Amino acid sequence: MAYKILVIDDDLSILRLIKNVLETANYQVDIRSQVDAIDLCDFIDYDLILLDVMMPVSGFDICEAIRPSIKTPILLITAKDMDEDLIKGIHLGADDYITKPFSMETLLARVKMHIRREERNRNTHRIIEMGNISIDWDSKEVKIDGEVIPLTKREFDIVYILSSHPHRTYKKEELYDLLYPQSADAQWRSISEYIYQIRQKFKPYKVSPIKTIWGGGYKWLEPKVSND
Repeated sequence: MAYKILVIDDDLSILRLIKNVLETANYQVDIRSQVDAIDLCDFIDYDLILLDVMMPVSGFDICEAIRPSIKTPILLITAKDMDEDLIKGIHLGADDYITKPFSMETLLARVKMHIRREERNRNTHRIIEMGNISIDWDSKEVKIDGEVIPLTKREFDIVYILSSHPHRTYKKEELYDLLYPQSADAQWRSISEYIYQIRQKFKPYKVSPIKTIWGGGYKWLEPKVSND
């Protein structure tokens, strides 16, 4: 079965090149050069979505609109290399971030990495329960006292990695290596932002299981009531 990928970019030359590269790698590819109105039905049944940021209806707008209903990995493509764009993409639920110009080898590596991860996820089912927190790998849901916490896919991955090995310290570099297929300075810095967002979403429930370790690491401890 060929995996289905949706690519949206208003640069027709880039669009055709990406389509050819992905189809050569045996992916089924649908392309669009513009989005006049965001219809959720147009984004269903894909295994991965690639969105250019700089369009009249931007990739940010599309990501924000579809992320609450679409669990498919979303990769943003942009000509910018700015921290504020990286952070904005994280807030909106993007799973990865590719900056133009990029090689087709890099793009293909990213796509394969996310597709492989999704395939592994489909064949794995595990629930971790610690205190009042439940972490379900199959449904990609984290619940506190039975209430689902609205984590993005990347935030969930970090929670699952840390909670799967409680009390083990992960350096930022280790988390980065588990989340991304290759080195990129902006993405390395994104780890701190993901941790911050997770903590903010846990805070209303007065739990703070992710501890910062001196020297730039993180580890998961048995959840305790936060004093913040």
